[in-house]
Amino acid sequence: MHGRQVNARMNASTLTRPDAWHAVRRLALATSIATWVLLLVGATVSTMGAGLACPDWPLCHGRLIPPLDRLVLIEYGHRLLASAVGAMMLALAVMVWRREPRGGLRGLSAALLGLLAAQVLLGGATVLSRLTPAVVGTHLLVAVTFLALLAAFTARAWWATGAGAPPAPAPGFARLAHVALALAFVQVALGGYTSAFGAGLACPDFPLCRGRLFPSPDPLILLHYTHRLVALALTVAVAALAGRARGSADRATRVAAAAAAAAVIAQVVLGAFVVWTRIAPAVRIAHLGGAGALMAALAVLLVRVRLVAADAAAPAAAGRRPVVADYLALTKPRIIVLLLVTTITTMVVAAGGMVAWTLAVYTLLGGALAAGAANAINCYWDRDVDALMRRTRGRPLPARRVAPASALAFGGVLAAASVLLLGLNVNWLAAGLALAGIVYYVGIYTIWLKRTTPQNIVIGGAAGAVPPLVGWAAVRGDVGLPAILLFAVIFLWTPPHFWALALHRADDYRAARIPMLPVVRGTAETVRQMMLYTAALVAATFLLAAYGGLGRLYLAAAVALAVPFIGLVALLARRTTAGRARALFGYSIVYLGLLFVAMAVDRLIG
Repeated sequence: MHGRQVNARMNASTLTRPDAWHAVRRLALATSIATWVLLLVGATVSTMGAGLACPDWPLCHGRLIPPLDRLVLIEYGHRLLASAVGAMMLALAVMVWRREPRGGLRGLSAALLGLLAAQVLLGGATVLSRLTPAVVGTHLLVAVTFLALLAAFTARAWWATGAGAPPAPAPGFARLAHVALALAFVQVALGGYTSAFGAGLACPDFPLCRGRLFPSPDPLILLHYTHRLVALALTVAVAALAGRARGSADRATRVAAAAAAAAVIAQVVLGAFVVWTRIAPAVRIAHLGGAGALMAALAVLLVRVRLVAADAAAPAAAGRRPVVADYLALTKPRIIVLLLVTTITTMVVAAGGMVAWTLAVYTLLGGALAAGAANAINCYWDRDVDALMRRTRGRPLPARRVAPASALAFGGVLAAASVLLLGLNVNWLAAGLALAGIVYYVGIYTIWLKRTTPQNIVIGGAAGAVPPLVGWAAVRGDVGLPAILLFAVIFLWTPPHFWALALHRADDYRAARIPMLPVVRGTAETVRQMMLYTAALVAATFLLAAYGGLGRLYLAAAVALAVPFIGLVALLARRTTAGRARALFGYSIVYLGLLFVAMAVDRLIG
């Protein structure tokens, strides 16, 4: 009976024939084991100093069959095993997409293929960058994340055909599992960068650091010590999970929680031995393998808890979207795309031409994490008003597909990952600006201004103008006049852009009691202010040509793009309709994107 409930609930996890499940389960389990072995081999490569034994990529010494040298064979074996894992993952994805009707495992397999592609590129970058610490640390982080997501995939496939009908876990258990997995992710990131930056013995004693509870503020010491502090928090969280799981009627939940507890205890012991043995190779390899095992155990536990909770809520849970899609929705990815366009084009302007691809990737990834963090926390805070608006009531929080505490923890993890990634791989000014953008958007706009003043979007719009500052700081290490002008362009663009949406959705904002300008001051005043801000915006784009070092190509594009913008605002002023407001809102997005692209093209051609 339970199997039929799960299959009805999870069309995403129903293949056309029962035997197809067995094939998927076996291949998923084999791929998970192979990935964990690959992690150990990668640790062996690093520990044995074989990272550059093959100094080129994808070939080795320019050959498909490399020289028979010990270190070369270790590194080349790592590459061959990685290729095998990639082939297994591709075969697994093909099986799922051919046989599964929709959703579920399809979404997870797509995410896994994306991580796999990123890992392949990072593997090449690790060699071509001559083992740059930031690249090495990120390579490890993506590898462990891939393993954890693959473990979740395997668990979904394994339990999709039913395994009894245990009662739902106690309230808060799933939230605690989310927190533990988030802490494990941060812990792996800190551990990877601690090793990559040579901070493994920055604290040469254990459990204290240089004999002190609070060590000196040296960057490497702080990196190492933060790794220990997060380990302590993770240990407490996993211990709490294991304790609460002991009373569960579901054997799989108890086993997964016990496995996570055993892994975290082993990690603490191995972490101590890493210091005491002065990073003995075998201990270091075991420590990394334990990190992968811990992430996998927590991922499996979280999947099991969610499946059991969904069973308790059946049949209401029928047709649920995959959890990955819900968490992705919290970040508002469509908004992030435009922010990333303004970031990368600003970097081209700041560099006066092409930007180093590694710098661009880390800056864009850090910026995406920062924007996703701000948006996720915004969703957490605004879940009450989102439930009252037609445009937003289907979001994960008001639809109760994601717990509020989980969304808040997710946003916090993204924020921490953003600052850490930008600070270690780009520079700390860019990291500080990204953090300031998160704090401003959440604290100033979301919590304070949005529900208190009709000028909310004007003052709060400064948060959306931060990406150019981050991009400029990433390249130049400062914030110059052109960066400030770019900030001003987005700041002045935001009111007419957002008020066009507010005019179209005025009933929604009225129902939610949010004092948007059209609700408080009326349509005529809103359009009048839109005209003023549009005039100021166009003037600011012209100032960029004079003081931003941009040439005639940009100036011609700025004029050409401004004409339709001004025309649409004028039409709205002449007669305000929902159709005209929608047209202006849509064009404003195209306008800003093309304007920033024109800046980059001007610099590249110039």
